[in-house]
Amino acid sequence: MLNIPVILGSVREGRKSEAPARYILEKIKAAGHQTQLVDFKKLPLPFYDGATVPVVYYKTQYPNNNAQKWSEITRAADAFVIVSPEYNHGYPAVLKNALDWGYSEFEKKAFGLVGVSNGTVAGARMIEQLRPIIENFGAVSMRETVMIGPVTDYFNDQGNILKADVLDKKIEGLLTSLTWWAEALKKAK
Repeated sequence: MLNIPVILGSVREGRKSEAPARYILEKIKAAGHQTQLVDFKKLPLPFYDGATVPVVYYKTQYPNNNAQKWSEITRAADAFVIVSPEYNHGYPAVLKNALDWGYSEFEKKAFGLVGVSNGTVAGARMIEQLRPIIENFGAVSMRETVMIGPVTDYFNDQGNILKADVLDKKIEGLLTSLTWWAEALKKAK
């Protein structure tokens, strides 16, 4: 059993990425893995303003209680699934800030990337911009991605799935790669 938190990359009111994140969370549970939804609306982080990368805190205590909780979640994780919208051809600031609060916690871990959009590009540009950040941590992002767009074709306004057959196949491919890499990286530590 692996520990695979699902990171929700938006705190925006009316966000459309929450329903896909919760759906993927259930798929991870159904596959027999431990998971939780990391929602920065419920775990708000201040903007990272340290003089250096936060590696200094890794073995001590973070200066903010929520940053400490975030660090504990990331330390315990074997892999992550980021579910995020694309804002202006990139990733949301809240997601980048959360990644900036960590460093050593992400080393040698696998990341699955899921883009959510009202358009047909479905977060592809956001996903490609996240890859070099993930690589900077000495982590691995999966080649397989899940791009959900237009999101209204997949989830209704109540968050219910509309195209489970199509989405399930994409999620299965991502989780197959993610769990393989997570297990391999766990053994390599």
